[in-house]
Amino acid sequence: MAFAPAAVNLPNLTLYRWVLIAHGAWRWVVLIAGFATVVSAVLRLAEKQPWAPAGPKLGRFFSIAVDIQVLMGAALYLTLSPLTTLAMRPGGVKLPPGSQAYFFVVVHPAIMIIAFIAVHIASVLVRRARSDAGHQRRSIIFYGVTLLILLAGVPWWRPWLRM
Repeated sequence: MAFAPAAVNLPNLTLYRWVLIAHGAWRWVVLIAGFATVVSAVLRLAEKQPWAPAGPKLGRFFSIAVDIQVLMGAALYLTLSPLTTLAMRPGGVKLPPGSQAYFFVVVHPAIMIIAFIAVHIASVLVRRARSDAGHQRRSIIFYGVTLLILLAGVPWWRPWLRM
């Protein structure tokens, strides 16, 4: 059967719009949590302060913030986005590499899945450190790498905040 755009049932665009707004706004929570986690570890290491109670709380909040962001992104990608809905259908739209559509259908989800995995690996590795300095160093390294992965996957050309 040939691809017929008129026969495609598009998702609820009102819900799509609101989830997209929330997803775009929540990225700032994720990035601020990541920066706070890394900066706190740097300062606490420099001042030889204990890792707990701030370190574990910031790391946990960063992980949870990434989890929420990935859940919203998955909802957009799998069910709500008209772009991915059309692109994933058999015989769907062909996306030229380098296009914005290709970024949102292929590149962005791949980078963010890697970041999702990285933040959870970071949580485990940081918790396994044996000293306060070890916790701080691992936080700087592993949460820092996660933050860099996230920064690489953000579509910076899009509006910084939608309303």
